Amino acid sequence: MDSGSETRRILIVDDDDTLAMQVNTFLAEHGYAVERASNVGHARTMIAQHPYDLYLLDIVMPGTSGKVLCREIAEASRSGIIMVSSLSDDVERIALLELGADDYIVKPFNMLELLARIRAYFRRMQVDKSRGQRLTRFGPWEFVESERHLRNDDGRLVSLTSSEAQVMRYFLANPGLVCSREDILAIARVRQHGGTGDRSVDALVRRLRAKIEPDTANPVFIETVWGQGYVFRPS
Repeated sequence: MDSGSETRRILIVDDDDTLAMQVNTFLAEHGYAVERASNVGHARTMIAQHPYDLYLLDIVMPGTSGKVLCREIAEASRSGIIMVSSLSDDVERIALLELGADDYIVKPFNMLELLARIRAYFRRMQVDKSRGQRLTRFGPWEFVESERHLRNDDGRLVSLTSSEAQVMRYFLANPGLVCSREDILAIARVRQHGGTGDRSVDALVRRLRAKIEPDTANPVFIETVWGQGYVFRPS
């Protein structure tokens, strides 16, 4: 049993019976409570009855795409999302980040690699929880680490994915400093990126800007430094 799992609940959403059974058996052997839905409609019913701690979502399934469910989960909860894809090109990776996924893994994958990613996700969540309710302000926003969301002075709450929260914390800890794309990739723990030319960071920053900037065309908090990275301006 995985001593760090604490019987966390994982939902596999995949129409591939063989793969789903293999993943289910493997993760159950490591102490996770695993259930499976074969399509998005089935998954929605199960989630409505009892939300899960982490979702493994296949992208291509009969009927509604896993991308649609990814967006729904990201907007409605703080649960983790690992997307499963047979595609590994940059466009696909960026699209998954745009949807709010915390991580992704490309088929075919090694079960030990999947386990490592799941463990890493839950470790990050445990660290966030242990830090307590520490608030950090910038402009009209408060960053609530333990709840993984932003609170605006007007009362609005904006949820963040795990990667967005990691980068937000990094920006707030380094105001006025140039943060390179490579540094942000490491902080966000984005995996399987394509090196210095990878655009995953740009997609992640674009998502953050959409959530915090009054005008994304003229950002005041996250400024682009051409050829170097980004600078965070808290006021």
